[in-house]
Amino acid sequence: MKASDFITQFLIEKQTDCVFGYIGGMVTHLVDSIYTTPGIELINTAHEQAAGFAAEGYARTTGKTGVALATSGPGATNLVTPIANCFFDQTPVVFITGQVNSFEYQKFPAIRQYGFQETDIVSIATPITKYAVQVKHAEDLRYELEKAFYEANTGAKGPVLLDLPMDVQRADFDFQTARSFIPPAAKATPDLSTYAANVADAFAHAKRPLLLVGNGVRLSHAVEPLRQFLLRTRLPVVQSLMGIDSVPSDYPYNLGLIGTYGTRYANWAISCADVILVLGSRLDIRQTGADVSPWENKTVFQVDIDVAQLQAGDFRKTVLCADAAAFLEEINKQSISLPKTEWTSRLSALKKQFPVEQSLDGKAHLPNQIMHRLFAEIPDGHAVCVDVGQHQMWAAQSAVIKPCTRVLFSGGLGSMGFAFPAAFGVAAAEKQAVVLCGDGGFQMNLQELVTLARRQFPIKIFIFNNRSLGMVKQFQDMYLDGRNPSTVDDYTAPDFAAISRAYGIPAQTLQAETLTDNDLHACFAQPGPLLICINFNTPTQIHPKCCFGNALDNMSPLLPAAQLQTIKKELQK
Repeated sequence: MKASDFITQFLIEKQTDCVFGYIGGMVTHLVDSIYTTPGIELINTAHEQAAGFAAEGYARTTGKTGVALATSGPGATNLVTPIANCFFDQTPVVFITGQVNSFEYQKFPAIRQYGFQETDIVSIATPITKYAVQVKHAEDLRYELEKAFYEANTGAKGPVLLDLPMDVQRADFDFQTARSFIPPAAKATPDLSTYAANVADAFAHAKRPLLLVGNGVRLSHAVEPLRQFLLRTRLPVVQSLMGIDSVPSDYPYNLGLIGTYGTRYANWAISCADVILVLGSRLDIRQTGADVSPWENKTVFQVDIDVAQLQAGDFRKTVLCADAAAFLEEINKQSISLPKTEWTSRLSALKKQFPVEQSLDGKAHLPNQIMHRLFAEIPDGHAVCVDVGQHQMWAAQSAVIKPCTRVLFSGGLGSMGFAFPAAFGVAAAEKQAVVLCGDGGFQMNLQELVTLARRQFPIKIFIFNNRSLGMVKQFQDMYLDGRNPSTVDDYTAPDFAAISRAYGIPAQTLQAETLTDNDLHACFAQPGPLLICINFNTPTQIHPKCCFGNALDNMSPLLPAAQLQTIKKELQK
Protein backbone atom coordinates (compact mmCIF):
# COMPACT_ATOMS: atom_id res chain seq x y z
CA MET A 1 0.00 0.00 0.00
CA LYS A 2 1.16 3.50 -0.73
CA ALA A 3 2.17 5.20 2.52
CA SER A 4 -0.12 8.23 2.04
CA ASP A 5 -3.06 5.85 1.47
CA PHE A 6 -2.18 4.01 4.67
CA ILE A 7 -2.12 7.27 6.63
CA THR A 8 -5.55 8.17 5.28
CA GLN A 9 -7.02 4.77 6.20
CA PHE A 10 -5.46 5.02 9.64
CA LEU A 11 -7.12 8.39 10.25
CA ILE A 12 -10.50 6.98 9.22
CA GLU A 13 -10.03 4.09 11.67
CA LYS A 14 -9.45 6.74 14.35
CA GLN A 15 -12.87 8.24 13.46
CA THR A 16 -11.30 11.29 11.85
CA ASP A 17 -13.61 12.41 9.06
CA CYS A 18 -12.11 15.88 8.57
CA VAL A 19 -8.52 17.04 8.13
CA PHE A 20 -7.78 20.75 8.03
CA GLY A 21 -4.90 22.09 6.01
CA TYR A 22 -3.37 24.01 3.17
CA ILE A 23 -1.81 22.23 0.23
CA GLY A 24 1.87 22.53 -0.72
CA GLY A 25 4.41 20.64 -2.72
CA MET A 26 5.56 18.41 0.12
CA VAL A 27 2.06 17.15 1.04
CA THR A 28 0.58 16.59 -2.41
CA HIS A 29 0.65 12.79 -2.08
CA LEU A 30 -1.18 12.90 1.26
CA VAL A 31 -3.71 15.46 0.04
CA ASP A 32 -4.39 13.32 -3.04
CA SER A 33 -4.96 10.22 -0.89
CA ILE A 34 -7.46 12.10 1.27
CA TYR A 35 -9.16 13.47 -1.86
CA THR A 36 -9.62 10.03 -3.42
CA THR A 37 -10.71 8.17 -0.27
CA PRO A 38 -14.41 8.10 0.76
CA GLY A 39 -15.25 8.88 4.39
CA ILE A 40 -12.71 11.64 4.93
CA GLU A 41 -12.16 15.11 3.48
CA LEU A 42 -9.66 17.92 3.57
CA ILE A 43 -11.07 21.32 4.51
CA ASN A 44 -8.71 23.69 2.75
CA THR A 45 -8.27 26.95 4.67
CA ALA A 46 -6.63 30.12 3.37
CA HIS A 47 -3.77 29.98 5.87
CA GLU A 48 -2.10 27.17 7.80
CA GLN A 49 -2.65 28.91 11.15
CA ALA A 50 -6.39 28.76 10.52
CA ALA A 51 -6.12 25.05 9.73
CA GLY A 52 -4.48 24.42 13.10
CA PHE A 53 -7.12 26.38 15.00
CA ALA A 54 -9.89 24.62 13.05
CA ALA A 55 -8.45 21.23 14.02
CA GLU A 56 -8.45 22.40 17.64
CA GLY A 57 -12.09 23.50 17.41
CA TYR A 58 -12.95 20.10 15.93
CA ALA A 59 -11.15 18.23 18.71
CA ARG A 60 -12.68 20.26 21.52
CA THR A 61 -16.19 19.98 20.10
CA THR A 62 -16.21 16.29 19.18
CA GLY A 63 -13.89 14.77 21.79
CA LYS A 64 -11.95 13.18 18.92
CA THR A 65 -8.36 13.85 17.91
CA GLY A 66 -8.03 16.77 15.52
CA VAL A 67 -5.71 16.58 12.51
CA ALA A 68 -4.06 19.46 10.66
CA LEU A 69 -1.53 19.29 7.83
CA ALA A 70 0.80 21.69 6.07
CA THR A 71 3.71 21.60 3.72
CA SER A 72 7.35 22.12 4.69
CA GLY A 73 9.05 25.42 5.47
CA PRO A 74 6.59 28.32 5.91
CA GLY A 75 3.64 25.94 5.90
CA ALA A 76 5.05 24.11 8.90
CA THR A 77 6.14 27.25 10.76
CA ASN A 78 2.68 28.77 10.27
CA LEU A 79 1.36 25.95 12.46
CA VAL A 80 3.50 26.95 15.45
CA THR A 81 0.88 29.22 17.04
CA PRO A 82 -1.99 26.67 16.99
CA ILE A 83 0.45 23.98 18.16
CA ALA A 84 1.32 26.14 21.16
CA ASN A 85 -2.36 26.90 21.75
CA CYS A 86 -3.16 23.18 21.86
CA PHE A 87 -0.19 22.55 24.15
CA PHE A 88 -1.21 25.07 26.79
CA ASP A 89 -4.91 24.18 26.64
CA GLN A 90 -4.29 20.40 26.51
CA THR A 91 -6.08 19.76 23.22
CA PRO A 92 -5.29 16.49 21.36
CA VAL A 93 -4.35 17.39 17.79
CA VAL A 94 -1.99 15.55 15.45
CA PHE A 95 -0.10 18.01 13.24
CA ILE A 96 1.34 16.50 10.05
CA THR A 97 3.95 18.41 8.09
CA GLY A 98 5.55 17.60 4.78
CA GLN A 99 9.32 17.61 4.40
CA VAL A 100 11.89 17.36 1.61
CA ASN A 101 13.05 13.87 0.65
CA SER A 102 14.82 12.09 3.49
CA PHE A 103 17.90 11.59 1.35
CA GLU A 104 18.12 15.37 0.86
CA TYR A 105 17.27 16.45 4.40
CA GLN A 106 20.27 17.90 6.24
CA LYS A 107 22.57 16.30 3.70
CA PHE A 108 25.13 18.94 4.50
CA PRO A 109 24.54 19.77 8.22
CA ALA A 110 27.02 22.63 8.26
CA ILE A 111 24.83 24.74 5.96
CA ARG A 112 21.52 26.27 6.92
CA GLN A 113 19.46 24.65 4.18
CA TYR A 114 19.97 22.29 1.25
CA GLY A 115 16.49 21.39 0.00
CA PHE A 116 13.97 24.09 -0.97
CA GLN A 117 11.84 24.98 2.08
CA GLU A 118 13.79 22.48 4.18
CA THR A 119 13.17 23.44 7.81
CA ASP A 120 13.80 21.57 11.06
CA ILE A 121 10.22 21.82 12.30
CA VAL A 122 10.72 18.98 14.79
CA SER A 123 13.28 20.99 16.78
CA ILE A 124 11.10 24.09 16.58
CA ALA A 125 7.98 22.29 17.79
CA THR A 126 9.53 20.01 20.43
CA PRO A 127 9.11 22.45 23.37
CA ILE A 128 5.39 22.90 22.61
CA THR A 129 4.38 19.31 21.78
CA LYS A 130 4.03 16.14 23.77
CA TYR A 131 5.87 14.29 21.02
CA ALA A 132 7.51 15.42 17.77
CA VAL A 133 9.36 13.21 15.33
CA GLN A 134 10.44 12.99 11.72
CA VAL A 135 9.46 9.65 10.17
CA LYS A 136 12.49 8.76 8.08
CA HIS A 137 11.39 5.31 6.91
CA ALA A 138 8.00 4.18 5.65
CA GLU A 139 8.19 0.99 7.72
CA ASP A 140 8.06 3.19 10.84
CA LEU A 141 4.78 4.87 9.86
CA ARG A 142 2.43 2.52 11.65
CA TYR A 143 4.45 2.74 14.87
CA GLU A 144 4.68 6.53 14.78
CA LEU A 145 1.02 7.10 13.93
CA GLU A 146 -0.13 4.80 16.71
CA LYS A 147 2.25 6.47 19.14
CA ALA A 148 1.15 9.94 18.06
CA PHE A 149 -2.52 9.26 18.81
CA TYR A 150 -1.61 7.58 22.09
CA GLU A 151 0.53 10.50 23.25
CA ALA A 152 -2.04 13.09 22.21
CA ASN A 153 -4.75 11.47 24.34
CA THR A 154 -2.90 10.03 27.35
CA GLY A 155 -2.39 11.84 30.63
CA ALA A 156 -2.34 15.60 30.15
CA LYS A 157 -3.56 15.73 26.56
CA GLY A 158 -1.92 17.82 23.91
CA PRO A 159 -0.50 18.16 20.40
CA VAL A 160 1.98 15.94 18.62
CA LEU A 161 3.83 16.53 15.35
CA LEU A 162 4.76 14.06 12.62
CA ASP A 163 7.16 15.36 9.97
CA LEU A 164 6.89 13.26 6.78
CA PRO A 165 9.55 13.46 4.07
CA MET A 166 8.22 13.33 0.52
CA ASP A 167 9.78 9.97 -0.28
CA VAL A 168 8.18 8.43 2.82
CA GLN A 169 4.71 9.60 1.77
CA ARG A 170 4.96 8.07 -1.71
CA ALA A 171 6.66 4.81 -0.66
CA ASP A 172 4.99 1.43 -0.93
CA PHE A 173 5.16 -0.79 2.14
CA ASP A 174 3.48 -3.70 3.84
CA PHE A 175 1.66 -2.13 6.78
CA GLN A 176 0.52 -5.53 8.05
CA THR A 177 4.07 -6.57 8.86
CA ALA A 178 5.20 -3.10 9.96
CA ARG A 179 6.04 -2.74 13.63
CA SER A 180 3.30 -1.55 15.92
CA PHE A 181 3.40 0.74 18.94
CA ILE A 182 2.85 -1.02 22.27
CA PRO A 183 1.65 1.39 24.96
CA PRO A 184 3.61 1.27 28.22
CA ALA A 185 2.10 -0.49 31.18
CA ALA A 186 -0.52 1.56 32.98
CA LYS A 187 0.63 3.34 36.10
CA ALA A 188 -0.70 2.33 39.48
CA THR A 189 -4.17 3.68 40.14
CA PRO A 190 -4.19 6.37 42.83
CA ASP A 191 -6.23 5.84 45.97
CA LEU A 192 -9.34 7.65 44.80
CA SER A 193 -11.55 6.27 47.55
CA THR A 194 -9.50 7.59 50.45
CA TYR A 195 -8.94 10.98 48.82
CA ALA A 196 -12.64 11.35 47.98
CA ALA A 197 -13.56 10.40 51.55
CA ASN A 198 -11.16 13.04 52.89
CA VAL A 199 -12.69 15.69 50.62
CA ALA A 200 -16.19 14.68 51.68
CA ASP A 201 -15.20 14.82 55.35
CA ALA A 202 -13.63 18.25 54.92
CA PHE A 203 -16.79 19.55 53.23
CA ALA A 204 -18.92 18.08 56.01
CA HIS A 205 -16.99 20.07 58.64
CA ALA A 206 -16.56 23.23 56.55
CA LYS A 207 -18.39 26.44 57.28
CA ARG A 208 -17.62 27.94 53.89
CA PRO A 209 -17.00 25.21 51.27
CA LEU A 210 -16.37 26.01 47.62
CA LEU A 211 -15.77 24.15 44.34
CA LEU A 212 -13.49 25.54 41.59
CA VAL A 213 -13.96 23.94 38.16
CA GLY A 214 -11.44 24.12 35.32
CA ASN A 215 -10.75 22.75 31.86
CA GLY A 216 -10.01 19.26 33.19
CA VAL A 217 -13.72 18.56 33.57
CA ARG A 218 -14.34 19.00 29.85
CA LEU A 219 -11.12 17.20 28.91
CA SER A 220 -12.17 14.13 30.89
CA HIS A 221 -15.78 14.24 29.59
CA ALA A 222 -16.98 14.70 33.16
CA VAL A 223 -19.61 17.43 32.76
CA GLU A 224 -22.56 15.19 33.65
CA PRO A 225 -20.90 13.66 36.77
CA LEU A 226 -20.00 17.20 37.85
CA ARG A 227 -23.57 18.39 37.50
CA GLN A 228 -24.82 15.36 39.43
CA PHE A 229 -22.33 16.20 42.18
CA LEU A 230 -23.57 19.79 42.35
CA LEU A 231 -27.23 18.77 42.44
CA ARG A 232 -26.46 16.41 45.34
CA THR A 233 -24.37 18.84 47.35
CA ARG A 234 -25.66 22.30 46.36
CA LEU A 235 -22.12 23.58 46.73
CA PRO A 236 -21.25 27.09 45.60
CA VAL A 237 -19.11 26.82 42.46
CA VAL A 238 -16.71 29.13 40.62
CA GLN A 239 -14.89 28.54 37.36
CA SER A 240 -11.63 29.25 35.60
CA LEU A 241 -11.85 30.76 32.13
CA MET A 242 -11.62 27.32 30.52
CA GLY A 243 -14.24 25.84 32.86
CA ILE A 244 -16.92 28.46 32.22
CA ASP A 245 -19.25 26.18 30.22
CA SER A 246 -19.20 23.27 32.67
CA VAL A 247 -21.97 24.60 34.92
CA PRO A 248 -25.29 26.01 33.62
CA SER A 249 -26.09 29.59 34.56
CA ASP A 250 -29.38 28.54 36.14
CA TYR A 251 -27.59 26.51 38.82
CA PRO A 252 -28.52 28.72 41.81
CA TYR A 253 -25.06 28.70 43.40
CA ASN A 254 -23.05 29.38 40.25
CA LEU A 255 -20.81 32.38 40.97
CA GLY A 256 -19.00 32.37 37.63
CA LEU A 257 -15.49 33.43 36.69
CA ILE A 258 -12.64 33.90 39.17
CA GLY A 259 -9.32 35.62 38.73
CA THR A 260 -7.95 38.85 37.37
CA TYR A 261 -11.13 39.55 35.40
CA GLY A 262 -13.50 37.49 37.52
CA THR A 263 -16.66 38.62 39.25
CA ARG A 264 -16.28 40.32 42.61
CA TYR A 265 -18.47 37.77 44.37
CA ALA A 266 -16.57 34.80 42.91
CA ASN A 267 -13.26 36.23 44.11
CA TRP A 268 -14.77 37.02 47.52
CA ALA A 269 -15.90 33.40 47.71
CA ILE A 270 -12.30 32.28 47.03
CA SER A 271 -10.96 34.70 49.64
CA CYS A 272 -13.39 33.72 52.39
CA ALA A 273 -13.87 29.98 51.78
CA ASP A 274 -12.35 27.65 54.36
CA VAL A 275 -12.34 24.50 52.15
CA ILE A 276 -11.81 24.60 48.37
CA LEU A 277 -11.85 21.68 45.96
CA VAL A 278 -10.02 22.58 42.74
CA LEU A 279 -11.11 20.22 39.99
CA GLY A 280 -9.06 20.22 36.78
CA SER A 281 -7.72 23.76 37.08
CA ARG A 282 -4.06 24.69 37.15
CA LEU A 283 -4.18 27.69 39.53
CA ASP A 284 -2.01 30.02 37.47
CA ILE A 285 -1.40 33.66 38.38
CA ARG A 286 -4.48 34.84 36.46
CA GLN A 287 -6.58 32.69 38.81
CA THR A 288 -4.78 33.22 42.11
CA GLY A 289 -3.50 36.77 41.66
CA ALA A 290 0.06 37.83 42.41
CA ASP A 291 -0.86 38.13 46.09
CA VAL A 292 -1.79 34.56 47.10
CA SER A 293 -2.56 35.41 50.72
CA PRO A 294 -6.31 34.70 50.22
CA TRP A 295 -5.33 31.09 49.41
CA GLU A 296 -3.44 30.61 52.65
CA ASN A 297 -4.85 29.44 55.97
CA LYS A 298 -7.48 27.26 54.34
CA THR A 299 -7.80 23.67 53.19
CA VAL A 300 -7.21 23.31 49.45
CA PHE A 301 -7.67 20.05 47.55
CA GLN A 302 -6.49 19.93 43.94
CA VAL A 303 -7.31 17.14 41.47
CA ASP A 304 -5.49 17.22 38.13
CA ILE A 305 -4.16 14.71 35.61
CA ASP A 306 -0.86 16.61 35.24
CA VAL A 307 1.50 15.74 38.11
CA ALA A 308 3.83 18.62 37.23
CA GLN A 309 0.97 21.09 37.49
CA LEU A 310 0.10 19.77 40.94
CA GLN A 311 3.61 20.61 42.11
CA ALA A 312 3.26 24.26 41.11
CA GLY A 313 2.01 26.94 43.47
CA ASP A 314 3.05 29.01 46.45
CA PHE A 315 0.65 27.75 49.09
CA ARG A 316 -0.15 24.49 50.82
CA LYS A 317 -2.58 22.06 49.20
CA THR A 318 -3.46 18.38 49.20
CA VAL A 319 -3.20 16.98 45.69
CA LEU A 320 -4.38 13.97 43.71
CA CYS A 321 -3.01 13.10 40.28
CA ALA A 322 -6.10 11.65 38.65
CA ASP A 323 -8.63 12.08 35.90
CA ALA A 324 -11.46 14.41 36.94
CA ALA A 325 -14.10 11.95 35.74
CA ALA A 326 -12.65 9.12 37.82
CA PHE A 327 -12.56 11.33 40.91
CA LEU A 328 -16.14 12.52 40.42
CA GLU A 329 -17.31 8.95 39.99
CA GLU A 330 -15.76 8.13 43.35
CA ILE A 331 -16.92 11.19 45.28
CA ASN A 332 -20.45 10.76 43.95
CA LYS A 333 -20.53 7.57 46.01
CA GLN A 334 -19.80 9.54 49.18
CA SER A 335 -22.38 10.97 51.52
CA ILE A 336 -21.78 14.71 51.81
CA SER A 337 -23.58 17.07 54.12
CA LEU A 338 -25.10 20.16 52.51
CA PRO A 339 -23.22 23.44 53.03
CA LYS A 340 -24.36 25.96 55.59
CA THR A 341 -27.23 28.00 54.21
CA GLU A 342 -25.83 31.23 55.71
CA TRP A 343 -22.74 30.95 53.48
CA THR A 344 -24.68 30.28 50.28
CA SER A 345 -27.34 32.89 51.00
CA ARG A 346 -24.73 35.59 51.62
CA LEU A 347 -22.95 34.73 48.37
CA SER A 348 -26.25 34.80 46.48
CA ALA A 349 -27.05 38.21 47.96
CA LEU A 350 -23.65 39.58 46.85
CA LYS A 351 -24.22 38.22 43.35
CA LYS A 352 -27.44 40.24 43.15
CA GLN A 353 -25.84 43.33 44.71
CA PHE A 354 -22.80 43.47 42.38
CA PRO A 355 -23.88 42.30 38.90
CA VAL A 356 -21.17 42.65 36.26
CA GLU A 357 -23.72 44.17 33.89
CA GLN A 358 -23.90 47.20 36.20
CA SER A 359 -21.22 49.65 37.36
CA LEU A 360 -20.73 50.47 41.03
CA ASP A 361 -22.62 53.73 40.54
CA GLY A 362 -25.68 51.80 39.40
CA LYS A 363 -25.34 52.68 35.71
CA ALA A 364 -25.52 50.01 33.04
CA HIS A 365 -22.19 48.59 31.84
CA LEU A 366 -23.14 48.39 28.17
CA PRO A 367 -20.58 45.82 26.90
CA ASN A 368 -21.52 43.27 29.53
CA GLN A 369 -25.21 43.94 29.04
CA ILE A 370 -24.93 43.32 25.30
CA MET A 371 -22.91 40.17 25.87
CA HIS A 372 -25.48 38.85 28.35
CA ARG A 373 -28.34 39.57 25.95
CA LEU A 374 -26.47 38.00 23.04
CA PHE A 375 -25.80 34.77 24.93
CA ALA A 376 -29.45 34.66 25.96
CA GLU A 377 -30.41 34.66 22.26
CA ILE A 378 -27.92 31.94 21.24
CA PRO A 379 -29.87 28.67 20.94
CA ASP A 380 -28.90 25.85 23.26
CA GLY A 381 -26.47 23.39 21.72
CA HIS A 382 -24.42 26.02 19.90
CA ALA A 383 -20.66 26.31 20.38
CA VAL A 384 -19.48 29.87 20.99
CA CYS A 385 -15.91 30.49 19.84
CA VAL A 386 -14.49 33.52 21.63
CA ASP A 387 -11.41 35.40 20.51
CA VAL A 388 -8.95 37.35 22.70
CA GLY A 389 -9.47 40.91 23.93
CA GLN A 390 -11.91 42.85 26.07
CA HIS A 391 -14.87 40.99 24.57
CA GLN A 392 -13.36 37.71 25.82
CA MET A 393 -13.65 38.87 29.43
CA TRP A 394 -17.13 40.31 28.89
CA ALA A 395 -18.15 36.90 27.57
CA ALA A 396 -16.55 35.03 30.47
CA GLN A 397 -18.21 37.36 32.99
CA SER A 398 -21.68 37.55 31.43
CA ALA A 399 -22.21 34.36 29.41
CA VAL A 400 -25.55 32.63 29.73
CA ILE A 401 -24.64 28.94 29.84
CA LYS A 402 -27.50 26.69 28.81
CA PRO A 403 -27.42 22.91 29.40
CA CYS A 404 -25.64 22.12 26.10
CA THR A 405 -23.80 25.40 25.46
CA ARG A 406 -20.10 25.12 24.61
CA VAL A 407 -17.71 28.06 24.94
CA LEU A 408 -14.25 27.73 23.37
CA PHE A 409 -11.51 30.10 24.50
CA SER A 410 -7.84 30.38 23.74
CA GLY A 411 -6.79 30.12 27.36
CA GLY A 412 -3.12 29.72 28.16
CA LEU A 413 -1.69 31.24 24.98
CA GLY A 414 -4.39 33.87 24.53
CA SER A 415 -4.04 33.95 20.76
CA MET A 416 -5.85 36.64 18.81
CA GLY A 417 -7.25 35.14 15.62
CA PHE A 418 -8.30 31.89 17.29
CA ALA A 419 -12.09 32.10 17.26
CA PHE A 420 -13.05 32.43 13.60
CA PRO A 421 -11.12 29.41 12.26
CA ALA A 422 -11.92 27.37 15.39
CA ALA A 423 -15.55 27.70 14.34
CA PHE A 424 -14.74 25.81 11.12
CA GLY A 425 -13.88 22.80 13.24
CA VAL A 426 -17.18 23.14 15.06
CA ALA A 427 -19.13 23.44 11.83
CA ALA A 428 -17.27 20.51 10.25
CA ALA A 429 -18.53 18.44 13.18
CA GLU A 430 -22.04 19.43 12.06
CA LYS A 431 -22.64 21.65 15.05
CA GLN A 432 -23.80 25.27 15.06
CA ALA A 433 -21.11 27.86 15.75
CA VAL A 434 -21.09 31.48 16.89
CA VAL A 435 -17.94 33.61 16.71
CA LEU A 436 -17.29 36.51 19.09
CA CYS A 437 -14.36 38.69 18.02
CA GLY A 438 -12.88 42.09 18.61
CA ASP A 439 -11.90 44.26 15.66
CA GLY A 440 -8.22 43.50 16.29
CA GLY A 441 -8.55 39.73 16.61
CA PHE A 442 -10.80 39.38 13.58
CA GLN A 443 -8.19 41.06 11.40
CA MET A 444 -5.68 38.34 12.38
CA ASN A 445 -7.50 35.75 10.25
CA LEU A 446 -9.88 37.87 8.23
CA GLN A 447 -8.76 36.07 5.06
CA GLU A 448 -10.76 33.03 6.17
CA LEU A 449 -13.92 34.76 4.96
CA VAL A 450 -13.06 33.12 1.65
CA THR A 451 -13.18 29.69 3.32
CA LEU A 452 -16.52 30.55 4.89
CA ALA A 453 -17.91 31.75 1.56
CA ARG A 454 -16.75 28.59 -0.19
CA ARG A 455 -18.02 26.18 2.45
CA GLN A 456 -21.14 28.14 3.48
CA PHE A 457 -20.85 26.97 7.08
CA PRO A 458 -23.80 28.36 9.11
CA ILE A 459 -21.50 30.45 11.32
CA LYS A 460 -22.71 33.68 12.91
CA ILE A 461 -19.88 36.20 13.45
CA PHE A 462 -20.23 39.08 15.90
CA ILE A 463 -17.46 41.69 15.90
CA PHE A 464 -17.28 43.97 18.93
CA ASN A 465 -15.73 46.98 17.23
CA ASN A 466 -14.34 49.69 19.50
CA ARG A 467 -11.81 50.71 16.84
CA SER A 468 -8.93 49.99 19.18
CA LEU A 469 -7.05 47.20 20.89
CA GLY A 470 -9.09 47.77 24.00
CA MET A 471 -7.47 45.46 26.51
CA VAL A 472 -3.98 46.84 25.97
CA LYS A 473 -5.37 50.37 25.76
CA GLN A 474 -6.92 49.91 29.20
CA PHE A 475 -3.48 48.90 30.50
CA GLN A 476 -1.91 51.96 28.84
CA ASP A 477 -4.53 54.24 30.35
CA MET A 478 -3.85 52.87 33.83
CA TYR A 479 -0.05 52.74 33.82
CA LEU A 480 1.31 54.81 30.92
CA ASP A 481 -0.46 58.15 31.35
CA GLY A 482 -2.96 57.42 28.62
CA ARG A 483 -0.47 57.18 25.77
CA ASN A 484 -1.94 54.80 23.19
CA PRO A 485 0.67 53.84 20.59
CA SER A 486 -0.41 50.91 18.40
CA THR A 487 -3.76 50.53 20.18
CA VAL A 488 -5.36 53.77 18.98
CA ASP A 489 -2.55 55.72 17.34
CA ASP A 490 -1.37 53.99 14.16
CA TYR A 491 -4.22 51.49 14.44
CA THR A 492 -7.34 51.28 12.28
CA ALA A 493 -10.29 48.98 11.73
CA PRO A 494 -11.93 48.62 8.30
CA ASP A 495 -15.58 48.44 7.31
CA PHE A 496 -16.03 44.79 8.23
CA ALA A 497 -19.52 44.53 6.75
CA ALA A 498 -18.32 45.82 3.38
CA ILE A 499 -15.44 43.32 3.36
CA SER A 500 -17.79 40.49 4.27
CA ARG A 501 -20.17 41.39 1.46
CA ALA A 502 -17.23 41.50 -0.95
CA TYR A 503 -16.72 37.82 -0.17
CA GLY A 504 -20.43 37.18 -0.75
CA ILE A 505 -21.34 36.80 2.93
CA PRO A 506 -24.35 38.78 4.23
CA ALA A 507 -23.42 41.41 6.80
CA GLN A 508 -24.87 44.20 8.91
CA THR A 509 -23.47 47.04 10.99
CA LEU A 510 -25.31 47.83 14.23
CA GLN A 511 -24.69 50.43 16.91
CA ALA A 512 -24.13 49.23 20.46
CA GLU A 513 -26.04 52.10 22.02
CA THR A 514 -29.24 51.38 20.05
CA LEU A 515 -28.97 47.58 19.77
CA THR A 516 -32.24 45.80 20.56
CA ASP A 517 -33.07 42.23 21.50
CA ASN A 518 -35.00 41.98 18.23
CA ASP A 519 -31.80 42.83 16.34
CA LEU A 520 -30.01 39.96 18.04
CA HIS A 521 -32.90 37.55 17.66
CA ALA A 522 -33.09 38.24 13.93
CA CYS A 523 -29.47 37.19 13.49
CA PHE A 524 -30.25 33.62 14.50
CA ALA A 525 -33.45 33.47 12.43
CA GLN A 526 -31.39 33.92 9.25
CA PRO A 527 -29.92 30.71 7.77
CA GLY A 528 -26.37 30.37 6.57
CA PRO A 529 -23.32 32.48 7.43
CA LEU A 530 -23.73 36.04 8.67
CA LEU A 531 -21.41 38.78 9.93
CA ILE A 532 -22.62 41.39 12.40
CA CYS A 533 -20.38 44.32 13.32
CA ILE A 534 -21.42 46.02 16.57
CA ASN A 535 -19.85 49.47 16.75
CA PHE A 536 -19.10 51.04 20.11
CA ASN A 537 -18.96 54.82 19.84
CA THR A 538 -17.42 55.44 23.26
CA PRO A 539 -14.29 53.90 24.87
CA THR A 540 -14.81 50.49 26.48
CA GLN A 541 -13.31 48.89 29.57
CA ILE A 542 -13.38 45.63 31.50
CA HIS A 543 -14.89 45.94 34.96
CA PRO A 544 -14.15 44.65 37.48
CA LYS A 545 -10.43 44.03 37.15
CA CYS A 546 -7.79 43.08 39.69
CA CYS A 547 -4.79 45.37 39.26
CA PHE A 548 -1.38 43.76 39.48
CA GLY A 549 -0.12 43.36 43.04
CA ASN A 550 -3.58 43.40 44.61
CA ALA A 551 -5.29 40.40 46.14
CA LEU A 552 -8.18 39.03 44.08
CA ASP A 553 -10.75 40.27 46.58
CA ASN A 554 -9.77 43.93 45.99
CA MET A 555 -10.82 44.75 42.43
CA SER A 556 -10.91 47.97 40.46
CA PRO A 557 -12.97 50.13 40.59
CA LEU A 558 -12.13 49.81 44.27
CA LEU A 559 -14.79 49.63 46.91
CA PRO A 560 -14.24 51.80 50.00
CA ALA A 561 -11.94 49.87 52.32
CA ALA A 562 -14.52 49.86 55.13
CA GLN A 563 -17.22 48.43 52.85
CA LEU A 564 -14.88 45.71 51.60
CA GLN A 565 -13.92 44.70 55.13
CA THR A 566 -17.57 44.57 56.15
CA ILE A 567 -18.41 42.27 53.22
CA LYS A 568 -15.57 39.91 54.06
CA LYS A 569 -16.46 39.84 57.77
CA GLU A 570 -20.07 39.02 56.93
CA LEU A 571 -18.96 36.19 54.68
CA GLN A 572 -16.60 34.79 57.31
CA LYS A 573 -19.20 34.57 60.07
